[in-house]
Amino acid sequence: MYTDLATIDSINDVNSLMNEVVLGYIGSLWIGLNRGTQAQWGWSRGDAPLANYSNWDAGRPNGSGQCVVNINNVWRDYNCTVPLYFVCYYEGKGYILVQSNKTWQDAQSYCRSYYTDLATIRSPWEQKQLIELVGRGVFVWIGLFLDTWEWSDQWSLFFRNWALGQPSSTSGNCAAMMTNDSGKWTVQNCNAALPFICYGEENMVKRKNIIKIKVAYSGTANLNDLSMQAVILKEIEKKIIGQSKANDIKLSWKLRSDGNVFVKQGSRDKNG
Repeated sequence: MYTDLATIDSINDVNSLMNEVVLGYIGSLWIGLNRGTQAQWGWSRGDAPLANYSNWDAGRPNGSGQCVVNINNVWRDYNCTVPLYFVCYYEGKGYILVQSNKTWQDAQSYCRSYYTDLATIRSPWEQKQLIELVGRGVFVWIGLFLDTWEWSDQWSLFFRNWALGQPSSTSGNCAAMMTNDSGKWTVQNCNAALPFICYGEENMVKRKNIIKIKVAYSGTANLNDLSMQAVILKEIEKKIIGQSKANDIKLSWKLRSDGNVFVKQGSRDKNG
C-alpha cells in the first residue's frame, strides 16, 4: 500500500509519530527496525555510520564492549554499563562536557534531553576540540556504538531510541515503539500482532484531518451512545461525500481523554 514500515531518524521523528497515534491507544506499534546479522559502528546522532575518520587506540576495537570512550586522545571500546563522565553535542554551540557519572545509555538520554545528542567526532579538527575540552587522563563517553539492527528498507542511518534495558537479546528480533513510554523502543517477538506505522511518498499517503463540529440537539438521548454516534457520523459522511464527489473518504470520531466524543457546550473541557 505504501513504501515500507516507518524509519525514524531523530527525536523529532519520534514526536511526529507519537502525534499520529490515535488518542487513547496505549500499547506498542511496529516500526521498520529488526535485528541484522552484521555489526557496524555508528554515531548516536544517527546521521552516518563510522566514516572515513576514526581514532582507535592500538589494538582497538578488541571486543571489550559495544560503546566507546575517549581517553588520552584515542578511542577504546568499553562496557556500556560503566558510569563515566560524557561529552554531549549542542547544535550551534559545540561540545559540552558533563561531569556526572552515567552509563552510556543514560548519558545518551541526558544529552538528548538537554542538548542535541552524544558527541560525534568525524575529523581531526573535531577530535582536537574534544581533547581541549576534556584534557588527558579522563575517560568520557562519546556517541559511537556497535549496532546490529537494521531498517527493513535498508536505510543506513543509526538513530536509535531504545527504552531502558533494551534492546533485549531474548525478547525477539523486531522493534516496536511504545506509546506509553514517550515513543521509546522495545524488542518484541516478530510474530506478535501489533498495529504498525508505514511511510510512503506524499502522493501515496492519505491525509488525515481533524474537524470540530457543533451539534444542536433538543432530544433526551445520550449523544455519546455508540449507536447515536454511528447515526450522526453516517449523515456527516453523506454530506461530505456529496459535496466533494470523493468516494474514498473515511470518517471516525476522535475520543477525548474521558472516553467520550461530545461535550456539552459550557462544560469544562481540557481538550478545547
